[in-house]
Amino acid sequence: MPNINTNIVYQAGTVLADLVQQATGRKVLTPSTPGEFVSVAQTAIQQGLDPMMNVLANMWSRTIFSIRPYRSKLRGMEMSADRFGSMTRKLTPVSNDPGTDGAFAYPMGYDATETPPNGNGKSVDMYALAKKDVLQTAFYGEAVYGDRFTIFKHQLDTAFSSPADFMAFNEMQLEDRSNSIETWKETKKRALLANMIGALSAENLAGRVVHLLTEYNTATGGSLTATTVMDPANYSSFVRWVIARINTLARMMSERTAAFQTVISGKNVLRHTPAEDLRVYISAEHKDQMDAMALSVTYHDDYLKLADVEGVSYWQAFGSPKSVSLKPTYTNTSGAVVTASNNVAVNNIFGVMFDRDALGIASVYEASYLTPFNTRGEYWNNDYHDVFKTRFDMTEKAVLLLLD
Repeated sequence: MPNINTNIVYQAGTVLADLVQQATGRKVLTPSTPGEFVSVAQTAIQQGLDPMMNVLANMWSRTIFSIRPYRSKLRGMEMSADRFGSMTRKLTPVSNDPGTDGAFAYPMGYDATETPPNGNGKSVDMYALAKKDVLQTAFYGEAVYGDRFTIFKHQLDTAFSSPADFMAFNEMQLEDRSNSIETWKETKKRALLANMIGALSAENLAGRVVHLLTEYNTATGGSLTATTVMDPANYSSFVRWVIARINTLARMMSERTAAFQTVISGKNVLRHTPAEDLRVYISAEHKDQMDAMALSVTYHDDYLKLADVEGVSYWQAFGSPKSVSLKPTYTNTSGAVVTASNNVAVNNIFGVMFDRDALGIASVYEASYLTPFNTRGEYWNNDYHDVFKTRFDMTEKAVLLLLD
């Protein structure tokens, strides 16, 4: 499989187009390979061409220009290019454990053979080396995709009754281009999220995959399933418990530990995620139920009140809102970049919690150009270009919440 995690510029149009079709409900949930444009930490896209301009009808008595602006969701994952997008190296100190105090070390300063021991003739070496360990990870590669539409002069001449209609049509087309770009950006962010969900499931480290129903049934002695828990008689108490569980996880992630993160080559990097740097994305169905059934206690805690909390209507495909199916690419505990050999299907996704540095996306270069008028064919072409970088770092804190 092609992989962006090299010093290349990767053509992402094909895989992005497939994800866009799933995200917009034109295709059912299908195993995907977002790792083809997801840049992960390592130690060592396009919709079809716009047919509109080729099928315009001749003059009509009245024309309605149907368009409205759209803004992509999951904006908390967006990063500025100068801050993160162009980053190629990440250095993280590995914290030392406390050691002995040389002033009181025995027998360094004392001679056990002396009675009483007094250390005469001995010394403490203050020049002994204690090298600081550092974890170095790198992010490589860029992904690109483009779009083009053609403007035919004769069709414009016969399709509109006035310059005002012509300008309104152009404005509609440009707004549609803008909306498509927002859809593509949103699809890339969903692909990043899906890749993280698949990676957390495939890695399956203790504490990083939380089985909410199993924990709730154990705590209460119940036997609820993913179906019976949705009964209002059951869900109200369950969702209050879940809110408390998420708050506890958020509090634990704010502690400076090596928990909830991949430890590479035994380098126990200590990280902490304060509330303002925490992203909590919850399946929209459950977030809406949380707001309706437990609104009074949902955001009373500072962790969720300050965190970026957003409801996600679907993770990968519009028709399968609580599932993903893909071959994730991620960094394993040895520091190698791996892609799952078999498809990873994750169902009953309740949500994810992660540090803002765990994943994000940045646009490096974006431009649109209009060609000169083609005097032989009598048309213009408008081309759009986007170069973007992604970042997915398993060594940052992240937790997958499942309703099972």
